[in-house]
Amino acid sequence: MIEHEKFSVNEIFTHSPLLCEIVKKVNQLSKLNRAVQQKLDPELANQCRIANYRDNILILTTPSQAVGHKLRFAASDLLTTLRTEPDWCGLRSIKIQVRPKLMTTVTPPIPNPIRPSLSAHNAEILKSTATTIPFMPLQHALLRLSNRQFVKTHTEFPFSQ
Repeated sequence: MIEHEKFSVNEIFTHSPLLCEIVKKVNQLSKLNRAVQQKLDPELANQCRIANYRDNILILTTPSQAVGHKLRFAASDLLTTLRTEPDWCGLRSIKIQVRPKLMTTVTPPIPNPIRPSLSAHNAEILKSTATTIPFMPLQHALLRLSNRQFVKTHTEFPFSQ
């Protein structure tokens, strides 16, 4: 069994500044998300997410064009409200992006395909041909095919005379 050295979280962050930056960014976005959720109308807050915060620009996403439109109207008030907090006083603008959720399409069931059928005459030809073929898999395939005889149904149309 291989023994691994144990490191504390502080040691990992000391040795990995990139990981430290990622954790700081996640904490920043989480804090900003809470602030946005508190300041926005609950109807809008439930339908938007923070995509990013970079260069003092907040990017919000929503799956709906209609909600995106409402967010654009609410963005100026949200910007003013967020700027009153010391953490977000440098916020320059808010961008709204509409990113529709991937639609999970339910494919309709495929109807039973119409199997090709044969006339009785062609079925007899296939049966007689199959009996002369020595290769058994081909013979069985032709016999199965010959069983697909055309069943003629008579349909009367009420408007035809």
